[in-house]
Amino acid sequence: MTIGKKTVPTPIAVSFWLWVVVAVLLVITGIITATSPAEQAAATSLKLPVPTEVMTISSGIGSIIGAALHVLFAWFMVQGRNWARVVLTIFGVLSVLGSIASIFVGSILAIVVVIVTIGAVVEMYLPAARAHFSRPVR
Repeated sequence: MTIGKKTVPTPIAVSFWLWVVVAVLLVITGIITATSPAEQAAATSLKLPVPTEVMTISSGIGSIIGAALHVLFAWFMVQGRNWARVVLTIFGVLSVLGSIASIFVGSILAIVVVIVTIGAVVEMYLPAARAHFSRPVR
């Protein structure tokens, strides 16, 4: 992967594409969760003042916004911005912690999200990747 005239180290390129996969999986997970009958029944039983359809749509939109942020920060990470690597690490930790309950329930999708997220974070901190962040950014 190249940006302008610079070649991006392989671990950074791999991490970028893993973050893109995580973003796609988060959208899929958000849509599945929002449209699941159990989620809609829970919203109805709570007697929330918001219609179920509004909750479903807002959940889907929230998933898309979250995925877009993942990709945006991954792009900044590819450009050598260390702060983006830190933000993605925080996203990764929160994602893994938030998926613990789903993993224990046996959600295959949650397990895949966690594995891909851990891979993306690890790739950002490999020795070849560290040099990418120590370079001055134009």
